[in-house]
Amino acid sequence: MLYLHGGSFVTWQPQDLPYRSLGTRLARACGVCVLSIDYRNAPEHLFPAAFDDCAAALESGPRRTAPGARRPSPRPGTSSCAATARAARWRSASASTRLRRCAACCGGSSASLGGGDGYIPASPLSAWTDMTASLPSYDTRLWDPEKCFGDATNAHCQCRQDGRDEAEGYLGRGGVERHGRDWRASPFFVPSARLRAMPAVLLHVGDYELLLDDSVQLHRKLVQAGHRDATCSVYPRMWHVWHQYSEGGGEHRPLQKALRAVREIGQWVTARKS
Repeated sequence: MLYLHGGSFVTWQPQDLPYRSLGTRLARACGVCVLSIDYRNAPEHLFPAAFDDCAAALESGPRRTAPGARRPSPRPGTSSCAATARAARWRSASASTRLRRCAACCGGSSASLGGGDGYIPASPLSAWTDMTASLPSYDTRLWDPEKCFGDATNAHCQCRQDGRDEAEGYLGRGGVERHGRDWRASPFFVPSARLRAMPAVLLHVGDYELLLDDSVQLHRKLVQAGHRDATCSVYPRMWHVWHQYSEGGGEHRPLQKALRAVREIGQWVTARKS
């Protein structure tokens, strides 16, 4: 499994507890080993540095660790890296032959792994697929403290411009205008032909997320493009990458929907790696 952590491309490392913990649980659920790479972060390394690092990791391919060992490489990713994972996969068509039994788990930011003619299922978690912040959920899921509704984990984000400002932490000043619709940054804008060629996709997103439509509408585009194995699971009342609470949030009280989400990913990957 190639696991790409989130953090808007500006923070976190794979050895940090939230991602190390989730990567471990995904490995157990999917029955595979995990490679979590330390891609370069902004602002020292702006777009497309993180994308290039993720693509290089994918193109290098998994290594056999024992005689006769299988080579499945699921690709989870959270948020920011969920989109980048898909884009990296589109670039790496040359690697598709030797990586036919793979998956990606991405999450937390926007990792674009997708497309090509190989079979590399991708399971993006709370994916950030549109850095232009143009989708409706930036209005419908703003945090409302009176109704206790919306994206409380991103309560600082009060308008679309806040989302674009966050994107420019990775894209650079003025980067949304220059790169916001580049599929390597925003896989939502990938052409239909590439969407149709993507391997199997399982999108996970919480119903309370500002990024809700980054997954829901991308799934709609996949279906409209003729993709045959694309699923979007929307978890009611859940927040950004709630999967991380499958270990109990330090209180030994695992969130049941987080346990269910990790279990769903495991079943989905297992069904596609045989």
